[in-house]
Amino acid sequence: MLTSENRWLVILFAANVLITLGFVISLKTTYVFGPIWFSLVFYITIGYLLFNKKKIVVFQKEPALKKIKDAEALILLNKLKKLMEKEKLYKKSNLKLNDVAKELNITSNRLSQLLNENIGKSFTLFLNEYRIKEAKQLLINYNKFTIEAIGYEAGFSSKSSFFCHL
Repeated sequence: MLTSENRWLVILFAANVLITLGFVISLKTTYVFGPIWFSLVFYITIGYLLFNKKKIVVFQKEPALKKIKDAEALILLNKLKKLMEKEKLYKKSNLKLNDVAKELNITSNRLSQLLNENIGKSFTLFLNEYRIKEAKQLLINYNKFTIEAIGYEAGFSSKSSFFCHL
């Protein structure tokens, strides 16, 4: 028995076969037969797919992520804070959302959701806030460095991305 995911493919295949057959027959008969046959098969197929009582679901939406419970969010946020403050992950200029998610043993989607729902920030904004804070400290403590060097030391990957956040 066909699943609903495959049934629409079979219906479209059968409709294409019937349309092709109609055009082959129209070559031997009158040329008007092909377009009429095409229209007939096309509209019957569309009608069946749209008005069938058992709707054929072709494209399903991804299920929405469940809200992270407050207790779990607090634990994850504490782990994230520890990673940023103690291990200073933000200093890695090529740090990606996926890298931090692996450190926390969660998916990158889950980490993004955690940041958006609980802190109200994107990963990039969250990361750059730590980098800017670090750059401020470096400017105060090591005023002999160039501003560019401080940007690289704080974790920015380029001079322009650092200057953009100043």
